[in-house]
Amino acid sequence: MNYLLGFIIIFCSNPGLTQVNKLNGVITDADTKEPVAFANVFFANTRIGVSSDADGKFSLSGFPSGKYDLTVTFVGYTTYQQSLEFNGNEFRLTIELVQNEIKLNEIVVNEDTTGWAENFEIFKNKFLGETRNSRQCKILNPKKIHLYFDLKSNLLVAHAREPIQIENQALGFKIDYYLYIFEMDFRSGKLIFFGVPAFQNLTTERKSVLNRWEKERLRAYNGSITHFIRALRSDSLRQQGFEVRKFYKVPNPERPLREVLNAKINELRARNARGDSLDHYLRLRSKPELIDSVGKALLSGSEILNSEHEVVYKGMLKVDFKKEKEEIEYLRTVWRTAVKWQSSIMILMAPTLKLYENGYYEDIRDVYVENYWAWSEKMADMLPYDYKPEPK
Repeated sequence: MNYLLGFIIIFCSNPGLTQVNKLNGVITDADTKEPVAFANVFFANTRIGVSSDADGKFSLSGFPSGKYDLTVTFVGYTTYQQSLEFNGNEFRLTIELVQNEIKLNEIVVNEDTTGWAENFEIFKNKFLGETRNSRQCKILNPKKIHLYFDLKSNLLVAHAREPIQIENQALGFKIDYYLYIFEMDFRSGKLIFFGVPAFQNLTTERKSVLNRWEKERLRAYNGSITHFIRALRSDSLRQQGFEVRKFYKVPNPERPLREVLNAKINELRARNARGDSLDHYLRLRSKPELIDSVGKALLSGSEILNSEHEVVYKGMLKVDFKKEKEEIEYLRTVWRTAVKWQSSIMILMAPTLKLYENGYYEDIRDVYVENYWAWSEKMADMLPYDYKPEPK
């Protein structure tokens, strides 16, 4: 079994001086203790990163406060990751990378090569998304993605042994995505994918393209989960266009209990009953057992968070973003023709969820989203944590 090793020494900055976030470190081989030169060192989901020098040393400074997932990658070594919180302080790290083990007798699930093209189209739509920005996104190394579709469980699984390279001409980013998990369960309709993205700016000398990228970045940011987290933490939900209410699933008053319906239907079938009576109960059984119920009161950030910027509410929230309408492409997924404002459901699984200044939140596995966010928050519209809208 591989383990990631890291020894951390924290030096607090002098409170009498101007505080600047700093990170310094050295990367070595866990076995030989020799420096690892030219390793990739970056904060996941940001454009902040460097390479280690010939002595394995690296340095980062001047980045915004918040929490980040420091990530170190190098060919032949297990990826290293460590969460660090910055608020005008400095970290100095010694990171030991562990070499990947080669297991000759390891059992590997064979990829579905015969249906690869069809599976890749499904993967691409679920991974990049189906927003208008997705049309300008391209996966540059598609053949490095291994796909397997399980007919019995109706599950599509994807993995990649090297970063998935994405070129996003809509937002002006090149993304290296280190995929950890991708599972699309067609039986339940549940999609789970998780990984580590590293962002770089695309370059161009055309000012019109730069202006278009900035405009599209702002449009992608407005109403996004990152925008919501920052607005919630700063207690400025309504000022920034969000309306938040408690959301519940309650028993459908138009539908009798399942046991009552099944008993009545079985009774009528046993008597070979036909016509309106049986059809009536079958129609009732087809109705949903639970229906949506939305609280009337608008919630403020101070009603959801405590003084430590922790979400103390456990349950579901209905989040409406009133300053931007949903995309036309979304309508076909909800079987609707009228365009409305963006409306999403956030499901908080844990009693506390920590929010940070840059929009980072943990543990991300304790948060699920439905409705608009479930459709829009894909790679084609993803922004790095270091993105901030330019002041008007």
